Amino acid sequence: MTALSLDPGTDHGRAGLTEAIRSEWAKLRSVRSTWISLTIIVVAGLGFAALFSALIASNWKHSSPLDRAQFDPVRISQAGSFISQIVVGVLGALVVTSEYANGSIRTTFAALPRRTTVVAAKAIVTGVVLLIVTELTAFASFFVSQAVLLASGGKQLPAGATLMTQIKAGVIPVLSITASGVPMALLRTGLYLTLMGVLAVGLGFLLRSTTATISLYVVFLLVIPILIQLLPSSIREPIQPYLPSNLGVAMETVGSKQTDFAGVLLDAWPATAVIVAYAALVLAAGATLLSRRDA
Repeated sequence: MTALSLDPGTDHGRAGLTEAIRSEWAKLRSVRSTWISLTIIVVAGLGFAALFSALIASNWKHSSPLDRAQFDPVRISQAGSFISQIVVGVLGALVVTSEYANGSIRTTFAALPRRTTVVAAKAIVTGVVLLIVTELTAFASFFVSQAVLLASGGKQLPAGATLMTQIKAGVIPVLSITASGVPMALLRTGLYLTLMGVLAVGLGFLLRSTTATISLYVVFLLVIPILIQLLPSSIREPIQPYLPSNLGVAMETVGSKQTDFAGVLLDAWPATAVIVAYAALVLAAGATLLSRRDA
């Protein structure tokens, strides 16, 4: 582990945040699970973008009007984010819980007694790494998906035309990177995955167990949405837009806000604000509990 300086003259009263960040970066890049996780994000992003785009293009002539109306070229290009949101949660959990499992967390706290600095350093390093990888993957997946659609008979959306206009004409719409709403949707996709990873860091400090953290993350992300489907629509529909997975869909959507699996979605920026609040609250709760109990 990289030594942490606690010299107040060096840290200017910040309890070694810079050194803590360097230490966390050294730890993150030195373990195999980090590189495996990041590789899965990239491979899933590119692979599912190509696969889903090819499947939709091959079935376009036989798809129903409803399916066509719900088609969004950006959202399809980010199909791999379904896998990635699980992977970032596992990575975020391991950043914290692996140190509890092997006991090295005591060394970390001995070198840096101000525990909120440890939380901040882990969140910052995890967030920056995930943001870079997920943003690059989001944009690369978009280009792969649009290339597959174009090669499968799709046509570039003309200037001034809307997705629905082209869809009603029976043509698979293909978007350029400069199309309205596309760059921001791709940026928000990477931001969503990054924030889910940071949320998992907070869960790791709350639970301190790899199994418990990943299990709760998966329940929060995947199981609760399934269970909510069993509720009456009067209860289900007001809740659905605020589920993390549906917030991610809303953030990457430029077309219809109505889907067959998520109900009516929030607009993109309100959805972004909600997921930011989720991550901030869980991280703050983890930091608060960490400062009140033994390692």
